[in-house]
Amino acid sequence: MTETALGALVIILAGAAARRAGVLGPEAGPIIVRLVIYLCLPPLVFRIVAGADLEPALILVPLAGWVIHLVLLALSLGTTRGLRVERPRAGALAVATAVGNTGFFGLPLIAASGGGFSLPAAVMYDTFCTGLVTWTSTVAVARAYGEAGQRGRISLRPLARAFLLPPNWGLAAGLVVNLAGGHLPRVVERPCELLGDAVLPLVMIYAGVLVDLGGLGRLWRQVSVVAVVRLVLAAILGLGVGLAFRLAGATLHTVVLMAAMPTAMLSLVIGTEFRLRADLIAAAVVTTTVVSTLTLPAIRALLL
Repeated sequence: MTETALGALVIILAGAAARRAGVLGPEAGPIIVRLVIYLCLPPLVFRIVAGADLEPALILVPLAGWVIHLVLLALSLGTTRGLRVERPRAGALAVATAVGNTGFFGLPLIAASGGGFSLPAAVMYDTFCTGLVTWTSTVAVARAYGEAGQRGRISLRPLARAFLLPPNWGLAAGLVVNLAGGHLPRVVERPCELLGDAVLPLVMIYAGVLVDLGGLGRLWRQVSVVAVVRLVLAAILGLGVGLAFRLAGATLHTVVLMAAMPTAMLSLVIGTEFRLRADLIAAAVVTTTVVSTLTLPAIRALLL
């Protein structure tokens, strides 16, 4: 994982250099995201699930993720309320702290990092915890704390659309193949492998394109707090919750690592929609993504 994480850091810096050189601008971000969601992530999920050894303990993985999220959310909102932070900033801190980038970053990183972790557990965590959290809890917080909150509406439509996204098609198709006891022919498996391998570099380029050093300088204190909670405290919490759920081995390691992922990029999309402090969320996304290339290998070393 150390080599993979350091490689991710190099790609982030390459993306930042491309932005400074005018090769890629912020307008490239949505294109990269669509490539990941619609073209690269579905084959990755399909390949993982199709060949997975599905264990009963996997049912507990998203439940553990929900507990981790709710504790982090309560901690963040309680702290900002005690400090009397204005509501758009408080909401930004909450969504930046309480939701990790388990899909765009977690799945491809674990897939590229060798043994010691459970890829099926990572899929379960991302789909049934982060996926649900994003369109329920995150939307609710953004609506309640954002400047657009009075006009916003919490609807089941975004949640329904999230379940209809292509990565979940990959999950469903993989389950069908897995339960049927089928074996992927090489002519199918190889394209899925190549497309899935593209997820991590594309997401890291996107993170590099987002880098705005001027914005980071103004927000470094708050972003530092988010980074410590998101990358360190969340890992400790993940270990405690995983042990409480009696998870062990690769499944426990996966819960801890997924809990310690950097700030979710979709939090920036939702925060912007409801007019939270988008600059703060963007700074948290970039900072935690860069720093996680150092913290995640350290956490792995402690676990294994």
